[in-house]
Amino acid sequence: MQNLRLPVLLEDGASLDWGEARYSVEVTLRRQGALVEHRLIDAAGLQALINDGCAEWVTELRCPRTLFSRRMSSVSHRQEVTWNADEIAGDVFLVPGLVTVRDSKLANAFGLSGEIWPSSDEMTFPQGWWLAKGDIRSVKPLIVSLVRFVLSDELKSGEMSVEEVSDAAEVYFRVKLANDLYELRRHHRDIQIAGLIAAFGRLPRSSLSADGVHADSPIAQRLRAEFELRGIPDWEDEDDFDPACAATAWEPFDTDTPSSIEDD
Repeated sequence: MQNLRLPVLLEDGASLDWGEARYSVEVTLRRQGALVEHRLIDAAGLQALINDGCAEWVTELRCPRTLFSRRMSSVSHRQEVTWNADEIAGDVFLVPGLVTVRDSKLANAFGLSGEIWPSSDEMTFPQGWWLAKGDIRSVKPLIVSLVRFVLSDELKSGEMSVEEVSDAAEVYFRVKLANDLYELRRHHRDIQIAGLIAAFGRLPRSSLSADGVHADSPIAQRLRAEFELRGIPDWEDEDDFDPACAATAWEPFDTDTPSSIEDD
């Protein structure tokens, strides 16, 4: 008889169903999409289900405002996820994980916790069951909300500039790129980190400064919390705040393969 409750491996480790197995996810945001990299550690049972074609990697896209929801699946642990701008509005979230694609069986000998699941049991998972489930992720993390890259016809080839955009509702930094930079290199990590450094350099004179109109705004509070978490002097420390050091401590330059941290 199948158990009414079935095991699931959670990214945050809250589930005690598995003995040693771990699941983690890395998400890199791109233009109307993301690269999702799923990782299983010490999870022979789940890997066996993948190898047998019983389970696939899945990322679910959720947009509460438009009531839009879609699951995108992949046989590869490196998953390209895309969406249409017309389908979404407001907050958008990604839920990554591993899901069964058909009714599947798994012997408990494959790593389930013996204290919770008797060793003689054989698990039967229905089609569509989340075998592993990641934390819910926003497609607009703090850095993406703070820095936005736009095309500028006023700049000469290879040039970049930055300005604050502030109103009653939000504040962010608009990084302007010359036509060639925007068309050819705006997705490159070094260009994006250069823009982040420039934006951080404006913080002490911005509306997020101690006496600015957005000094106590949610984004200012989140920024201060992140700086404190990383042990980085924030922009109110006139003597020790270093925009370049702060930005690259937050998002280090990649010395191996190019990647993306932001998109417009």
